[in-house]
Amino acid sequence: MNKESFKTQIQHGLIEMVAVFGFVFFGLGSVVLTKFYSTTDGAVNTAIIALTHGVYIGVAIASFSKLSGAHINPAISFAMWIMGVINAQKFIIYLLMQLAGALIGAFVWKFIFSEPVGVHTLSVAPFSTSVLEGLLLEVLCTFFLSAVIFSCLNNKSHLMTSLAIGATIFLGSLVAIPFTGGSMNPARSFGPAIIFGELQDHWIYWIAPLIGAPLGAVAGLWCKGELKDNIRFRGLKK
Repeated sequence: MNKESFKTQIQHGLIEMVAVFGFVFFGLGSVVLTKFYSTTDGAVNTAIIALTHGVYIGVAIASFSKLSGAHINPAISFAMWIMGVINAQKFIIYLLMQLAGALIGAFVWKFIFSEPVGVHTLSVAPFSTSVLEGLLLEVLCTFFLSAVIFSCLNNKSHLMTSLAIGATIFLGSLVAIPFTGGSMNPARSFGPAIIFGELQDHWIYWIAPLIGAPLGAVAGLWCKGELKDNIRFRGLKK
């Protein structure tokens, strides 16, 4: 892990803030779009929202990954810290900047579209999702996302990395939206929940990704045969 100055970490954090702002802005925008056209077909709405989130993440990774690493997700930053890719100071900076970006993104839509939009909660109709079911689904979706991200670390093909991670976001959103909203990202849930003042079930969207992301990181590194070379794991052996 290269030692970075505090100034560099702040610069990278600001990039993360912009990236998360875009993620929340376009993500909530896709939800507004489905409301604007009053589409009654739930499958179409789900596909639009999932595709928007997936495409944005692919674009953001292609644009920002060589600058800040393009975590765009506190759970992924947490896993990066756990696995020794970043240090504690950088994790805290990223966390604060990511949450700030999420708040800004949600605030823009509160200004434009006054009613609550894009707030993640467990579904009650047509499917009733229990807390345990919601936790499990979000853990699993975040697990697969993190596994793909860590398996793509230092991938020579920047394009394939962007496509793989964007596609994973799309798939995770596609299957989870009807039940939990398909978060996989505490910041994506945090911004709308705070700005629109709707905190029901919000804790799930922190706990589940923070469990799933480190587990996925272990799986991703293990698949690459790099788990035993991990910095923190080396330290634990000493």
